[in-house]
Amino acid sequence: MTASIRAVPNIDGADTTSPRITLIGGGSFHWAPRLLADFCNTPSLAAAHVVLHDLDHAAAERMAALGREFAARRSIGMQVEAVADLPSALAATDFVIAAFSVGGLHSMRRDLEVPERFGIRQPIGDSIGPGGLSRALRSVPPVLDMARAVERSAPDALFVNVSNPLTALTRAITRETPVRAVGLCNELVGLQFQLSLLFDVPMHEIDLTVGGVNHFPVVTAIGLGDDPDGFTRLLEVVEVAPPPGPLWMQPPEGMHWRKVSGGGEFTKADVVANLAVKLELFRRFGALPGANDHHIVEFLPGFVHPDNGDGEPWHVHHWGIDGHAADAAADVAHYEAMRDAADVTRMPSGELVAALLDGIVSGVPHTLPMNLPNAGQVTTLPSDVVVECVGVSDAAGVRPRDATAVPGIIGEYVRRASVCQELTVEAALSGDVDVAIAAMLADPLAGRLPYERAVELTLALLAETAEWLPQFRR
Repeated sequence: MTASIRAVPNIDGADTTSPRITLIGGGSFHWAPRLLADFCNTPSLAAAHVVLHDLDHAAAERMAALGREFAARRSIGMQVEAVADLPSALAATDFVIAAFSVGGLHSMRRDLEVPERFGIRQPIGDSIGPGGLSRALRSVPPVLDMARAVERSAPDALFVNVSNPLTALTRAITRETPVRAVGLCNELVGLQFQLSLLFDVPMHEIDLTVGGVNHFPVVTAIGLGDDPDGFTRLLEVVEVAPPPGPLWMQPPEGMHWRKVSGGGEFTKADVVANLAVKLELFRRFGALPGANDHHIVEFLPGFVHPDNGDGEPWHVHHWGIDGHAADAAADVAHYEAMRDAADVTRMPSGELVAALLDGIVSGVPHTLPMNLPNAGQVTTLPSDVVVECVGVSDAAGVRPRDATAVPGIIGEYVRRASVCQELTVEAALSGDVDVAIAAMLADPLAGRLPYERAVELTLALLAETAEWLPQFRR
């Protein structure tokens, strides 16, 4: 259970829960506006005391002003403040949310461009692959410092990590400290939306059984309302020509889908075409990778390579540094729109933090994707490694809901990703160059390289990101 959650009077004089929530990275244009709006829209969190901490204190102050404006617009009891000192920001907190990026776009450029010189083009480069490994090496020490500060200042708090590479960072916390931690990612919610387009059913009727790692979660069963055999239904949908006609909802632009059907609106044929990688693996091997395909292909060695135009036949979207920069600019524009609006949007952000916290504070259970230490929920992976699963959030805290095995070759790719992530965490903690090389050799994308080139790539990344890697200078 989390630290004692205080009861305070709300604006009507009745008692309500008042959790204290600390957002590290509270100046983020992406996370702060979205989470603050979600808290406003969640009754159990509407009187929360939200503390924003950021190395850029002015950025945290800007977002605190936004949060106070949200509270005034809604006439709710939410308090929002920016606190520069981390121990003070963490004091007596119930929940800690970590949303940070070490080096920002400046460091990410090297994560993408250095591997590309070695023939490895990564669609995203933030979770696995050489870019994900590089990001983890510089991000594990800071997140571990945060967790140790939580251990000192608020040992009963729940640490919620939303930063990438999510598996490696969450694993560093659970491996090295007694702090309770969970990683949150909304990729599986995206899959529920995609399946709802194919099945013509509401998203809440789609129940997934999941085992895997973040950005490569694997669905081993699908329930559709009262029908437990959604896999058979999925085969029926994708093995025949999908019916024409518009979808019940058009996909958002941010999904970066390509249109293959005629006419002006997306159809089920477009859905199938833009899920080409996961559906190919599902047809052949009986398990359905659950993230978007541009994430999935970074865990598999054969879908993105120079001979196929870096994934062109599979409709793989490559962000590149320009795409990441465009997303950052869009976050600023989104913040400005929220700041200047007359009211707080009631549209959910799509992030899972508020739902998870609501389950704990209100006691009303929520079922959602979580990244937790393996306590048997993925039977084909070792104990304690961090795995993605469906979990339950309620008054008792967070826990996995299901136990499942990831079968066959898909299970082997999951196992290999987990091995790579374990080695990556060890390298980040030890500053041992040879362990970093071992992690690169285990990586599914870098593993295609000749041994000498994999070593050269590791050393090049360490050299070109050295300003963020003090542990390797020992």
